[in-house]
Amino acid sequence: VKIFRITDNAALKPGTPLYAAHFRPGQYVDVTAKTIGKGFQGVMKRWGFKGQPATHGQTKTHRRPGAISTGDVARVWPGTKLPGQMGNIDRTVHGLKVWRINTKHNIIYVNGSVPGHKNCLVKVRDSKLPAYKDLCKNLPFPTYFPDADEEELPEDLYDENVYQPSEPSITFA
Repeated sequence: VKIFRITDNAALKPGTPLYAAHFRPGQYVDVTAKTIGKGFQGVMKRWGFKGQPATHGQTKTHRRPGAISTGDVARVWPGTKLPGQMGNIDRTVHGLKVWRINTKHNIIYVNGSVPGHKNCLVKVRDSKLPAYKDLCKNLPFPTYFPDADEEELPEDLYDENVYQPSEPSITFA
């Protein structure tokens, strides 16, 4: 269950279907999901530490972090990179461009990496980056509603910079 903050004029009745057609090709979106969990990991994998020497008197410390504080402080500073849980946190990727939208199956094709594993729940929203705010002006609000008198959307919506499979790949002049 996810909670979304909305304004009063964007409230929808429960059970209202949400369509991918709310977004438009060429628009930029922010994508949030839980990253892939790696379990409890040491500092070499979690933070990329170099580790200790293999020889010269080192015993059983090859993958350990080494000193984690100075002697006179007598405590560990907050934020010190230590072993612990890796992954399984919410991660947001900002400014992914929408290249194509399949309105039949409600699929959004974006440019860039999307956090999370296969078949995980993903939250897609209009980009909050200031450079892309102007591109979010004429979107269906609060979502896309198919009207009976309006002509149906095509199955695939493409960005103007994307090669469409229906076009010929080679043209002769």
